[in-house]
Amino acid sequence: MSDSAADLSLTEVLQLLGQRKLSARELVEDCLRRIDLSEPAVRAFVTRTPDLALDAAVRADEARASGDRVGPLAGVPVAVKDVFLTKGVLTTAGSQVLATYVPAEDAAVWERLSAAGAGLLGKTTTHEFAYGTASTPTANPWDVRRTPGGSSGGSAAALAGRMAPIATGTDTGGSLRIPAAACGVCTLRSTPGRISRYGVIPLSPSFDVAGPMARRMLDISILMSVLAGHDPRDPATRDEPCPPYPLESPHDLSGVRIGLPTEMSWQQVDDRISVVCHEALGLLAARGAQLVEVENPANTKVVLEKSIGVFDTITESEAHQIHDALEPHSHLYTPQVRERVRKGERVSSERYAEALRLRAGWANDWRGIMAAHRLDAIAHPTIDAAPPLIDPNGPPKGPKIRLSTPWSVAGFPALSVPAGFDNRALPVGLSLAALPEREADLLGLALVIDEELQLWRHGPPSRF
Repeated sequence: MSDSAADLSLTEVLQLLGQRKLSARELVEDCLRRIDLSEPAVRAFVTRTPDLALDAAVRADEARASGDRVGPLAGVPVAVKDVFLTKGVLTTAGSQVLATYVPAEDAAVWERLSAAGAGLLGKTTTHEFAYGTASTPTANPWDVRRTPGGSSGGSAAALAGRMAPIATGTDTGGSLRIPAAACGVCTLRSTPGRISRYGVIPLSPSFDVAGPMARRMLDISILMSVLAGHDPRDPATRDEPCPPYPLESPHDLSGVRIGLPTEMSWQQVDDRISVVCHEALGLLAARGAQLVEVENPANTKVVLEKSIGVFDTITESEAHQIHDALEPHSHLYTPQVRERVRKGERVSSERYAEALRLRAGWANDWRGIMAAHRLDAIAHPTIDAAPPLIDPNGPPKGPKIRLSTPWSVAGFPALSVPAGFDNRALPVGLSLAALPEREADLLGLALVIDEELQLWRHGPPSRF
């Protein structure tokens, strides 16, 4: 066993808790010690709730000692992105606009985690209203001079820094996947409607997805089994059975075809990142998967050039609608986000409708490409370069979203799995995307890479 329970994956933690070789209280106390050690440099949390995490741990330990049934996450501490409502606990969405907001109810995601026995360790930083990829003032535990990505950067940094075994985040254009890649952790942007967004402070309802984050992909499967499911309070949730999420990696990938969209996603990528991702894909090929280079047809190229514009148009319009009521408080927004929100004023209803039409066309084009090439998944680097250095005197700057937004626009599930390290000893993330009906299979492919490399065992070199 590791010197600290805080270094363990959720899967390892659950095994030790079930065997009574580790108490939930010990786990929480180790996480709290790691937070005290790391936070002066990383600043992943905006609100800490140690008493809530310890209370849940004590209840779990007592129940296990009495032989009572416990939830699947009994006593496990979780870091929750500060856009999820938490009853009685400050929820600011990273903005001075909500500096004193204490909700009277819980978000559905936290309800499910809490019902499973998890304890709230604290609320993690987010780019203001999740509208960006920097998550200021949080630093990346792998190099505190760099951003952790965003907008779920606080959750990713808490995981990378071994402050929590599991976390939550949201993804509009890449806000789960980008920080996961930047910090060397795992995540899944699930099929839209798979997880309830009830009680999540919205950015762009057309794209917003709530989801899990963890250091190990197997942990993501476990969390999906807790979080996924219909919720009548969120009419967008799918009223259908959830797929069985894999708990082991497939041994034989014969017949599996993985597309590499060279023109769209592999050009203008840092060479070392590209090499690391290709090496990780080699693990799939070793089990029989076929890697297929995909050239975009001419009509898709046209839409590709507009895909970021489509995303921006829809997001700007919807963000402005959401924040219009807060205009009297506009002076409390950061200049960067205030300008982004106000850009939505210039989006006409006709332009918004055209963006929605182009979005549908984009999804149909990719369905056609995947059918034509008989593809099971699409693979490429999650981000195209190392996370930017933090400029203390400039506006927040995070990784680019150009490789993550295509799957938000298409409405396809997409994940990021650690693929290795670049020549700066920084983690590299590999993106895998698939059709909504292949969401569980997508996790299986990621499990192959994650279980072979076992990068969750390698933490940042500094413990601060």
